Amino acid sequence: MVKFNNVTEYRQAEDLKRLGYILEKIETIQRKPLNILEVGCGNGNICYQLAYEGHKVKGIDLDEASIAYGNSHFKHENLHFEVKAAEDLINGHTYDVIICSEVLEHLYQPLNVLKTITRLLSDNGTLIVTTPNGIGPRELLVTRPFQWVKHHSRLLFKLITFIKKMMGYKGTTIQSSSYSLEHVQFLHLKDLKKIAQECGLKITCISPACFIEKVFPFSLITKLSVRLQWMDCKIADLLPITMSSGFLITLEKA
Repeated sequence: MVKFNNVTEYRQAEDLKRLGYILEKIETIQRKPLNILEVGCGNGNICYQLAYEGHKVKGIDLDEASIAYGNSHFKHENLHFEVKAAEDLINGHTYDVIICSEVLEHLYQPLNVLKTITRLLSDNGTLIVTTPNGIGPRELLVTRPFQWVKHHSRLLFKLITFIKKMMGYKGTTIQSSSYSLEHVQFLHLKDLKKIAQECGLKITCISPACFIEKVFPFSLITKLSVRLQWMDCKIADLLPITMSSGFLITLEKA
């Protein structure tokens, strides 16, 4: 991972590893400024870092609160945020790099969105996608059980939420200000490869995110130590990719 001067609000190792991966892949293009689009930019952390690095960046999201947050917290002459869907940008203009980070898991039709993104990508462009591993430790042991409780036991859900708050978990994310961050997709690696193929894309690189640092009860310890979080990320690098909690993926047009 490249070393960089972090200007975002990211402080946790997984977020910084994801951002470092994106910067590393963009650096290999070896020219500036690049025209970069982030689809589902959330609060705008990634966009702001890329604008700081000298690129022309547009961040789009359907969540008005997230775009408002980006506009108020991340100001740069090379950066523009807008409440807009990706399909509304199809007008003949293409982008050198498109980023879709921690978005696919929230979409009911991820294939359709990636097809639109492919149309917005220049012929020699780079697409960077990050998403949870649908059968990874975090989704299997945290996300799926918690969402099951939410939909099947209102009382137990309230109790768990109360206990989490008592333990210091805020129930919010630095990624987005959206009130609804539920996962509706649990994508396997084979699912992502199939979607890429159907979109006319080829995967050129897949790297792991973290391992178990956000899995209870380990998260009680790792959330207090960035050093332990980085150790967990390095462990993920040594394990089979299918054991990681998330995927960092680079794609190009086939």
